[in-house]
Amino acid sequence: MRTPWVVTRQITQIIGVIDEIAFQTNLLALNAGVEAARAGDAGRGFAVVASEVRALAQRSAEAAREIKALISTSGAQVEQGVTFVDQTGEALIRIVDQVAEIDGIVGEIAASAQEQASGLDQVNTAINQMDQVTQQNAAMVEESTAASHTLSQETAELARLIGEFRLEAGAETARRGPAPVVRMERRPAAAPQPMLKPVGRGGAARRPEAEADWAEF
Repeated sequence: MRTPWVVTRQITQIIGVIDEIAFQTNLLALNAGVEAARAGDAGRGFAVVASEVRALAQRSAEAAREIKALISTSGAQVEQGVTFVDQTGEALIRIVDQVAEIDGIVGEIAASAQEQASGLDQVNTAINQMDQVTQQNAAMVEESTAASHTLSQETAELARLIGEFRLEAGAETARRGPAPVVRMERRPAAAPQPMLKPVGRGGAARRPEAEADWAEF
């Protein structure tokens, strides 16, 4: 496909050819008029035709010049339009590149948003777990408080019972009086008996043992 400025240049060349043909036609008509004037009365009709041809050539030349001027103006405008089209094409290319960059940025934003959503889910899960742990701790604190109150009551009751037991034991001791003191007397140790040597058979050698038994009794 030919570009507009190429077509415009070709039209300008054709208009130039038409202008040159009109110029040549004007010269030929002028020469024909001169020859008709030389011919006298015989060339009057030819002189009229030559004059009309000359006028037609002049009008053709003027029309060709006007068309050439219009074509030149159109060519300048077309060239300016081509420049604008080129600039528009470059702008569109830049727009396409920027759109691609924006697409990439939007993709990154979408990925970041997805990561943030995942992070928020994890944070929500952690908060729920912390809430459960807090509730468990609160329940344990309540149980510990209840156990402390129960232990305190039991301790007070035990202290009361111990106090009553001490009071009852003291009263019983005062009622019975002091316990008698038992004194232990020590006996003097018996003098050692001389050992008799056995002299012979019979009961003479066993007498000291019998005396020792009586002494212990």
